[in-house]
Amino acid sequence: MLSALALLAALVVPVGLASSPAAATTPAAPAPAAPAPDQLTLAEMVTENSTYIPEVTLAATGCGSSCDYKNPATYKIYTSGCSTCYYYCNDDARDQLKVIDPVNSIILRYSPRCRTAWAKTTYSNISYIKAESRYLSGTHRATVTEDVGNYTVMLNDADLQARACVQPTGPYGLACTGWY
Repeated sequence: MLSALALLAALVVPVGLASSPAAATTPAAPAPAAPAPDQLTLAEMVTENSTYIPEVTLAATGCGSSCDYKNPATYKIYTSGCSTCYYYCNDDARDQLKVIDPVNSIILRYSPRCRTAWAKTTYSNISYIKAESRYLSGTHRATVTEDVGNYTVMLNDADLQARACVQPTGPYGLACTGWY
């Protein structure tokens, strides 16, 4: 009989304590997951010196006007939330068109991934360089003369045309590449 009472006490005491409001405890809510150390928020990716563009959009249209007036060597293009998953438009750039002679050196640089263009020169004795952008109809879209070393900032070139021009120092005329 004593063992039956001990068994009954063992069952009743814990149930009574657990059902008592003073002894009841609510399980703690799970702590929010901390972001992975290499992940960035959208606000951290879209700044004056960087932007976020989904890979599908980038492949279809390039970086568009978000790359206008940006430095191709320092403007970061993020394609995912990863802090190391970015590139610069200068990374895949190629010399698309050029005019190089004893007086002039002007190159139209083009990034296929960003679909942007900018002007570059290899001469230091120049008055200025510029990149121009126009619509396929021939209507002027934009001109940049902002020089960041020996090249200009970028212009969107997706479904547009661009050319590069240089004004050498001295009695020489403006020299331009063809339109691309």
